[in-house]
Amino acid sequence: MKSHTRQSRFAKLKTVAMIAVAVLMAKVLVSMVTEYRNYFPPNFEAVFLLGREATFQGAYPPAFYTHIIASPIALLIATYLMLSGKWRTHATLHRRLGKVQLGLVLGLVVPSGIVMSIWSFSGPLAGWGFATQAVATGVTIVVAARYAMRRDFASHQRWATYCFILLIAPLLFRIVAGLTIVTDTETIVGYQINAWLSWVIPLALFELRRYRKASRLVSEPTAAEGST
Repeated sequence: MKSHTRQSRFAKLKTVAMIAVAVLMAKVLVSMVTEYRNYFPPNFEAVFLLGREATFQGAYPPAFYTHIIASPIALLIATYLMLSGKWRTHATLHRRLGKVQLGLVLGLVVPSGIVMSIWSFSGPLAGWGFATQAVATGVTIVVAARYAMRRDFASHQRWATYCFILLIAPLLFRIVAGLTIVTDTETIVGYQINAWLSWVIPLALFELRRYRKASRLVSEPTAAEGST
């Protein structure tokens, strides 16, 4: 009875924590979008564009505007796809939006992200982090689409989750960057590390959760057999 109560409390705390994270992510996304007023036309006194006037030329401006418009749309679609995956009544819309998402990510989000990474403000180390994240996003959505076509929905969901994590990673990056600014600990090295860890750590945590869940599923039948 006590074990069941603990599990119930843990489930409630987990739900509350997930809601809190979702609200925080939504707030960060809204704050990012509200900054767009500084980008049309570009205000080089704004936080993101500060000091970028010299590099805001050539292929960078088209990539920048493509990225800031396409990425929030892709994130919103990804959120719906993650929620609607098990809703049979949404199956048709899920498939159609999945195709839209595939074209949006591969055609706009990934290429623009790679172009922007070339002119990363904090040097090549951060640039490689952003570029690798962009390529990984493209790979995960392609693999997710292939599994969906094969009707291997368990594998499709796993790779779609990888893609979702990579799409929300910029929000995590923004949260950490904001904390460093507030605490006056912002450094170039910290920015470069954040460019990698903001997506590597969430992927690692997801894999750890999958591993622990799989281990429990293996151990439970063994324990049941031992008790008989």
